[in-house]
Amino acid sequence: MTRDDPRWAQIAARDTSADGRFWYSVVTTGVYCRPSCPGRAKPENIRLHATLAEARATGARPCKRCTPDAI
Repeated sequence: MTRDDPRWAQIAARDTSADGRFWYSVVTTGVYCRPSCPGRAKPENIRLHATLAEARATGARPCKRCTPDAI
C-alpha cells in the first residue's frame, strides 16, 4: 500500500530532494509526476516507480505541472 511506503511522505511533503530518485503515476488521471509535483492524488490511486522508464511504461503521459521528463 502506498501510505505504508516511506516515499509517500516525500510526495505528501512535496519534497524536492526526492526529485530524480523516484517517480509516481496516477491511475485516475493517466499522468506521471515527480515527487515534488503540486498536484495531489489519493494514495490508493498512485503507483510508485524507481525509474523514469518505469513511469513511462505505464502508458501515462508526463504531467504538465511538474514536467517530470525535464530532470
